Amino acid sequence: MTARVDFYVLESDVPDGRLRLACRVTEKAYRAGHRVYLRAGSRDEISVLDALLWTFSQSSFVPHALAGTNTVTTPVLIGHGAPDPAAAEVVVSVANEPVVGFSDFARIAEVVGGKASEKASGRQRFRFYREQGIEPETHPVRL
Repeated sequence: MTARVDFYVLESDVPDGRLRLACRVTEKAYRAGHRVYLRAGSRDEISVLDALLWTFSQSSFVPHALAGTNTVTTPVLIGHGAPDPAAAEVVVSVANEPVVGFSDFARIAEVVGGKASEKASGRQRFRFYREQGIEPETHPVRL
């Protein structure tokens, strides 16, 4: 399977913007009927994303669980390791590294923050996917 890779790039630096944008992208994929792995960059980010999925929008409800728990029927999993293709079709990533085994998924959504360091990391990931024969799509986003 050849994954579709999309980059969602914040146009400006907004506090927690990268993580809030990841929640929006995750919600959209969930509402479209996909199983989603939300890939954090660290254990600390897992906790923040867990809380944000309940609070980032007044009208949202995104059922989720931490990866590695009893998650057979949970449509959204949060973790920071390599995602399991048996558990998700879509990976939404806020990590600074490309998704390991990206070709095992239908879609990869790379979320890039507005800070210069986050944009530099995003450019490196973009080049990685291009070197693998994937032409990523870029979507500038304002929060």
